[in-house]
Amino acid sequence: MRQRFAGFTLVELLVVIAIIGILVSLLLPAVQQAREAARRMQCTNRLKQLELAVHNYHDTFGVFPSGSINGAGDNPNGAHGSGAKAIGGSWNLLILAQMEQPALHDQFMTIANERPEVADWLGNGVYTSQGITVGSEQLPALLCPSHPSNVEKLANGTGLEHLARGNYAACYGKAGYGAIHTEDANEGGVFGNNSRFQMRDVRDGTANTISISELKFRLRSSSGPSYQDSRGTWAYAVMGGDIFSTKTGPNSATPDGVWGCRNHPQSGMPCVQIGSPYTELYAAARSYHPGGVMGAMADGSVRFFTETVDLAVWQAIGTRSGGEVAELP
Repeated sequence: MRQRFAGFTLVELLVVIAIIGILVSLLLPAVQQAREAARRMQCTNRLKQLELAVHNYHDTFGVFPSGSINGAGDNPNGAHGSGAKAIGGSWNLLILAQMEQPALHDQFMTIANERPEVADWLGNGVYTSQGITVGSEQLPALLCPSHPSNVEKLANGTGLEHLARGNYAACYGKAGYGAIHTEDANEGGVFGNNSRFQMRDVRDGTANTISISELKFRLRSSSGPSYQDSRGTWAYAVMGGDIFSTKTGPNSATPDGVWGCRNHPQSGMPCVQIGSPYTELYAAARSYHPGGVMGAMADGSVRFFTETVDLAVWQAIGTRSGGEVAELP
């Protein structure tokens, strides 16, 4: 009598493989969502730590850090001390000590040659060879894990080739870059050019005013370096570098108007290059989070803002003292 062994037929095996494939395909989106949730939580924590550093700076010096420093009134397109508001050291450079980067802070202070609460700086001295060394440091605290990895440097022939990138930006208000944001509380944010705002200047309420949000920066591509795209350079205090505006909504399809630009709408980074006037520069908050961006409010809380947030509400929370009544989503 022949002995029969139990087993799968070829058809049964193919059916089992097909079922496993279907289950895996159903599981993958859930795994990806779980990973993004973890990345978003880490991004939230880094935003909270940055805002805490801003508050510690305020506790030490009695003012929020300036969004950008231009004490000599330098105009990069003109003579030293020309009086035009232009581009200098960034708010990120000012809070390095509060970010537990005392060595980098000390290097920057030797360049600035003044205490950080004083707005009388050495113009664009931060971009000497020493300054480039400070700004070339890739700091994990300034990177959101949801953003794809990147090793590309800025390469536009302006002396900023070695500056590293980051994902977090300070809010200058609801319009463009310029001195008006230091002086006009109806349009200006918590940060401004040569600003020295105090907590009491945020009259709309710190819980109703956004302080820091996110930016995208250009990734390595087969077309080579990013040429003149200055977005994401954490030590470069220009709109889109580490500054944003609520003029356009989160992840806006409207192109950023930035000084250094490589238009790339495919990755959600549309832009047009604006050379002057600098007051017209603007850049939206942008991120790789599905559906919106993270934002740290001036009271230290962190919220998620969807791409569909009402533009009037988004612009209202961008101002420190605009007097708007905005119901936050």
